[in-house]
Formats: sequence, structure tokens, C-alpha cells
Amino acid sequence: MAIGLKSKLESEVLLKVSRMKPVIKPTVPHRHAGYHELIFLSKGAGIHTIGDEKFEVLPDTGFYLGLSEVHCWDFSKIPDGYVILFKEEVLASYPTAFNNLFQLTKSFEIENAAEYMFPLLSNFYQSFRSGASLDQLAAHLNLLIISTLQLSSNSSKADPTTVDQLALFKRLINENFTQLKNIQEYADRMKISVRKLNAICKSTLKLNAREVIKERVLIEAKNYLTHTNRQISEIAYDLNFTDSSNFVKFFKKQTNLTPLEYRAKIKV
Repeated sequence: MAIGLKSKLESEVLLKVSRMKPVIKPTVPHRHAGYHELIFLSKGAGIHTIGDEKFEVLPDTGFYLGLSEVHCWDFSKIPDGYVILFKEEVLASYPTAFNNLFQLTKSFEIENAAEYMFPLLSNFYQSFRSGASLDQLAAHLNLLIISTLQLSSNSSKADPTTVDQLALFKRLINENFTQLKNIQEYADRMKISVRKLNAICKSTLKLNAREVIKERVLIEAKNYLTHTNRQISEIAYDLNFTDSSNFVKFFKKQTNLTPLEYRAKIKV
């Protein structure tokens, strides 16, 4: 069994704003095909699984899903709210908003900000439904990302230049983590020193650059172990480890569990 890939955006469509479907049928774990997703819920209850983390749905709440996130829903009450799907090209004129995406947390509370967040979302939705231009919709999205970032769980005081460099590093990792695991290779592509790259990661994530790379590999390993039945040897191959034993050593060092122990624990 492989992790499913869903595409709710046609190839030529860059952005879509819709209301959350009023259904409670559980969904199968899946990734998104080349787009980001922001979800804002004013009603509903249940569990939202992102990677190997389970988040309780307690309105008013929101979720951010990046390009590589694996997720599924298991609602116990019918949800209501808004879903925004968008490709990165939409934010071409808003590089700061695009970089801010990499600071958003997977889940965030909007209860204290609901009185202005949901009217903002309603206006965005109405503009989309009325056929507003892409420039107008991009402006709506920019404002929404800025507003979301100001929510307490997403707030950041990082220097804008540092944020830009962190976003670039994370994009490069997401595109290359199975092939590039050496910090120097990333620093070279970013045209900065390894020391500078480590300083960026330490100041924003409290991790060094090598730990950030390992974290991304670990997330993918957990996705495979949680949402597929793939053999350990197959996962090791997909993640470009030289052999299964090296993958097992890496995984146990990061989690104190072997991959099979982790899979058994997560399935309980």
C-alpha cells in the first residue's frame, strides 16, 4: 500500500476557496499534489491526523498543510468552515507571505481572533465565487497568511532576512532530502557558509542545520511506517539509505525505537 496522492486543483488552476464539506466520513491518509492548504473550522469535532500527530478538532481552530504533509480526517460532528488550496505561484508578488508559510504551525487556535478571521475568510470566499481576478485573490491570500501568522501559536519575531533564508533552506530540503544530506551542499546552494546556516537554524528553530535535515527524513520515514505497509527495506531504499541496517540505526537514534517497534506502537 502506497500513500495516496490527491489533487483537488486542476493543472491550470492556481487557487481555490471553498466551504468545508458537511460530511463526517473518515478519509484515507493522502498527500496533496503540488499545492498548500489552509483550513479554518468554526464547527465540527473529531481528529485530524497530520503525519504521525493527532490533533483534536475543537472550533474555532485552523490547520496548515504544506506540500509534503500526509493527513486524514475522522470527524465525529459535521464540520463547517473554509478551505483554501493554492499553488506557490499565487504568491509570486508576495515573497514575504510565501516565506511566512514556513513559520506556520500545523494547528493553531483562532478562537480569540474569530471575530475578524471569519469575516476575512467570508470576503475571500465571496471574491472567489464572484470571479475576482487572480491579483485580487492573491491579495486576499496575502492578508490571510499575515493574519494567521499573528495568531499566538504562529507568532514570530525573527528577522525578515533570517526568515527568508530559513524558508529557502526548508524548500531545498523538501525538494532534495532523499538525495542531499550534507550541510555543505545546502549551504553552497544558498551561497552562505555552513556556520551562517547553522546560526539561522539555531536562532529560529533551536536546532542545527544537520538536525533540521534529519527531522525531514524522519518525518518521511514516519509517514511510510504510519500510513503504508511497505517493508523496512523498501523504505530504506526510498529514503536513499545504503542499506536497511543504516536506516534502522538512524531511526532508533532519533526515536529510541526501531522502525518495527514504532509501527507496532502507532498501530495500537
